[in-house]
Amino acid sequence: MKLPWAPEDLPNAAADRFGSLKPALREAGFSDDVVARRLGAADAIDLLSHSAMYAVYSALDVESLTTDTAGALIQLFVRNGPLPRDRYEHVVSAPLARVLEALALVRIDEGQVSPTVSISPVRSLYLLSDALFTTGPGDVAITMATGAGLVMPPHASSFTLLDAIRTTASETLLDIGCGSGILALASWTSCASVIGIDVNPRAVAYSRVNAAVNAIPAAFTVADMNRNPLPAERADRLVFNSPTGPRRSPETGWTSAQGALRSVVRAMGTVLVPGGTADVLVIAELPQGRALPDLVDEWLADLRGWKEVRVREVPGSPQAVSARDLASGRLSPKCLLADGPEDRARLLHSLRVRGIESVVPAVVSITSV
Repeated sequence: MKLPWAPEDLPNAAADRFGSLKPALREAGFSDDVVARRLGAADAIDLLSHSAMYAVYSALDVESLTTDTAGALIQLFVRNGPLPRDRYEHVVSAPLARVLEALALVRIDEGQVSPTVSISPVRSLYLLSDALFTTGPGDVAITMATGAGLVMPPHASSFTLLDAIRTTASETLLDIGCGSGILALASWTSCASVIGIDVNPRAVAYSRVNAAVNAIPAAFTVADMNRNPLPAERADRLVFNSPTGPRRSPETGWTSAQGALRSVVRAMGTVLVPGGTADVLVIAELPQGRALPDLVDEWLADLRGWKEVRVREVPGSPQAVSARDLASGRLSPKCLLADGPEDRARLLHSLRVRGIESVVPAVVSITSV
């Protein structure tokens, strides 16, 4: 999927081009609490965690949802579905329509207006990303996004990590694998400066746009912390929402928590100041009878560059699999680690045959020497 704007134009033109979007969306009543309430979610985080589910649940209500501007924006940028052009022109004011069309956030074809991006209002921010899924006109079914390099909306795990860290006004923060920029942008008010890196140029383009939309002076660049990290200023704090999780089968799955933490420790000497801290969210498999702090110590024992580790497990997370879940052979319908009955069964089977007792999300804080 092609970006609606040329990445080479960013960030130089981003502030001028995108600065009008946030006030226009706020004036239209497109806020996180309004979106959650209109779609029946408990709050914005619940909605982001289960956005496809809420899109399906609300499919039969699109006609009543889109009778005002906020509802039209929800249909376009949260449900990721089209609007008839006459409905769009009736409920969306001409000034707002000019902003959306000038920024190429909508596409108008043969009497229909379709979104080109997803927009997530959360915690006073507006975050643009690729759509996790799309909905058709009048369809209850959704089509999940596919393809390499897609930049997804903020995830519940991002807020788990944000709520676990405590930054200070004197710190420089480095967001590793920045995606849409949520960790850097949401931390900006409590830090001296924020920087984000990602190996995906598409993610960096979205992050730069989101910085401009929210009037935040954050810097984002394409880089890999283990190959071509930021060359000049070292950060006081590193945050990393690592792409970790359990294996669905012996051959496939996410990156391991061990691999993610070892990668961070190898990079700390280059990207962190002496005594700096890396906060990493991992989803770790625990073999029977093992505790995560002991496992982390073993994983890092042969590496230099760190002097202290703190492990804080995240209770009540939808990214966990408990011993009770494994014993019963059932996952919660809101578990985010598997999609659909077949995937749930495959995951549970894989965990059992490998002697895994539970899957635990945790924030691991590592202090550099």
